[in-house]
Amino acid sequence: MEKTNKTHRRRGKALEDAILDATWQVIHETGYANMTMDDIAKTAHTNKNTIYRRWETKFDVTTAALQKNVPVKKFTAPDTGSLRGDLIELLAAGVPIVKLIGMKNIKEIARDRLSAVQNTRQYSPKKSTEKAKQLSTDNLVVQYVMALLNRAYKRGELASDPQTFDVTIMNLPILLILSRVISESDYNLQTVVFLVDKILLPVFNAQ
Repeated sequence: MEKTNKTHRRRGKALEDAILDATWQVIHETGYANMTMDDIAKTAHTNKNTIYRRWETKFDVTTAALQKNVPVKKFTAPDTGSLRGDLIELLAAGVPIVKLIGMKNIKEIARDRLSAVQNTRQYSPKKSTEKAKQLSTDNLVVQYVMALLNRAYKRGELASDPQTFDVTIMNLPILLILSRVISESDYNLQTVVFLVDKILLPVFNAQ
């Protein structure tokens, strides 16, 4: 049987999947910081205009690629019976994701996102400030931490009501994770246990 060399033109979801798979591949080959739209287009066997019609920036197409390639399991606030166990389980939930994406890539993606937020702030400082304040108190991690602390307080593990904790205390888990990202340090179960035992529990118990 004679073979043909016809190339089938991809459209719709097939084309988008090819672009997102190419993005995921290039991120791991060159790193997010060095990745360009040209790289993605070449790997996906398409052109930049095709990508730009769907995603405005490298960050946008990367976000879509992460959503496609990083499995996200349904997560609920841990309830192990102890604050230490709950905090370890909460912070350890991000370990597989860090391993899959890579700490350096996470740092560069976050830096790109922060740059976009800062640009927005220049045009709408009031709206940006209000949004930042909202994110600092209403994000999911803070909500989970509050749930864990409330249960710990009811069990008698904490001397003070967590409702009285300063917002900085409530954001401490996020700040610790960000410190690992900024320094591109390891983030594994051993790291999580260290952060919980040496920093979080002493701080929460001191309130």
